[in-house]
Amino acid sequence: MEILQSELQALLIEAELIRAHQPFYNSLLKDDKSKLYLLFTKEDYPRILRLRKTDLTKKHYRDSLAVLGPFASSYKVNELLKIVRVIFPWCNKKNKNDNRACLYYHLELCPGACCKKISPQVYQENIKQLILLLRGKNKSLLKELYQKMKNLAKAERFEEAQKIKNKIDLIKEVTEEQYHLQPDLILPNFTRKKQEEALIHLRHIMHQEGLVDLKYRFHRIEAYDVSNIQGQQATVSMVCFIDGFPESKEYKFFKIRQLDTPNDYAMLQEAILRRQKHSEWGRPDLIVIDGGKGQLRSVNRVWRQNQFFNCPIASVVKNPDRLILINQKVDKKNKQSWQTLELNLPKNHPTLHLLSHLRDEAHRFAKKQHTRLREQNLLQ
Repeated sequence: MEILQSELQALLIEAELIRAHQPFYNSLLKDDKSKLYLLFTKEDYPRILRLRKTDLTKKHYRDSLAVLGPFASSYKVNELLKIVRVIFPWCNKKNKNDNRACLYYHLELCPGACCKKISPQVYQENIKQLILLLRGKNKSLLKELYQKMKNLAKAERFEEAQKIKNKIDLIKEVTEEQYHLQPDLILPNFTRKKQEEALIHLRHIMHQEGLVDLKYRFHRIEAYDVSNIQGQQATVSMVCFIDGFPESKEYKFFKIRQLDTPNDYAMLQEAILRRQKHSEWGRPDLIVIDGGKGQLRSVNRVWRQNQFFNCPIASVVKNPDRLILINQKVDKKNKQSWQTLELNLPKNHPTLHLLSHLRDEAHRFAKKQHTRLREQNLLQ
């Protein structure tokens, strides 16, 4: 008898033993047609499919890399896949000939099979290791990974060796006795805080669009919003987050001087130009605007005039919340132009949560200052 170390390991071993031995008295998991199976397709870039017992045929077993299960709970399967996908990412995109990156690639949950960023050989090795993990063969898997890490270190390929070490650490963590399956996982967060995770995803998204490099840090993020009534008592707020947290001491607001008619574009431009005169406030690593493509373009037009403040700009638009980026493109005639890109991230995406929080805080602060100016005007 072997005592298993974690709930996750117990779930995997239970499914593997039932599949292998088909126990006579265990009818609940052996024959129930509602149970789930995981099928690994036999392709250059294998996919992982979830199938019911009734959908499985002998052809599926014959023409696949592996069929794992049965699993009694679809919720547990979903949670299991969320956990292991962080350790061994895969791609489920069917048509891999268009070379466009899938959403999971931006979330660092796909190794790039969809856009040919990984070879079939490396990808298949990754899948085989994932199958070992899902079969509960942790000792064999860890032994294989340790050996690979040592070989990479001897060859002085230290960055690749570090990635293998990170996998080993995650496997150990999710198979420890104190690790339990949790009901509220968005992206498994083993050691990082939510803010750190959001900033890491933000860097990856912007790197994919050529806006930052992989070492870029979003230490200081500033967000701007306009508040006015028909152009009167207009104010533009500037809120600041440091390492993902609000830093209220750094909040500023700009009382608009040049306009008394409603024009959000011009008001934002005035505030941005005045912000650039204050290098003593520090240099932002990202500017976030509350608004759509028009507001983003207008701010970009004046922001790029000062090279000292050369950092990415983004906006968050509502209903539903969407992220808009702007980047410089060169056409076939070598003509440069600024183009916007709208990203529909999942509602529970940590980066969207962070930027929406920034947007909402800028809106709250702008409204607060606008109300104060109105009250002062009424008293006068």
